[in-house]
Amino acid sequence: MAVQSRRVRYAPGYRVQIYVGNERNAADAAKLQLYQLFPELSAYMTYQQPTYRLKVGDFMRRMDIDRYLPKLKAAFPSAQSQPDRVDLRRGLLIR
Repeated sequence: MAVQSRRVRYAPGYRVQIYVGNERNAADAAKLQLYQLFPELSAYMTYQQPTYRLKVGDFMRRMDIDRYLPKLKAAFPSAQSQPDRVDLRRGLLIR
């Protein structure tokens, strides 16, 4: 059972979306600001023409995201939590 659980890499969880827009430079600036304020969080940028989306974190439980969301909203007022598929290994590192 332990060997099988090592193969599982992704699970349902939560991420915080901090940027949605059409400008790549603004998305990159938000990513840079995020890494300066929260170096422990991972950033994930997606592009679906014409929109860039920047999501952060690999939160396993709702309780974990509730601790970070007020801090992220202070830096990024449009921040909102969303259900997403998260990386288990990175999710376990968030405290």
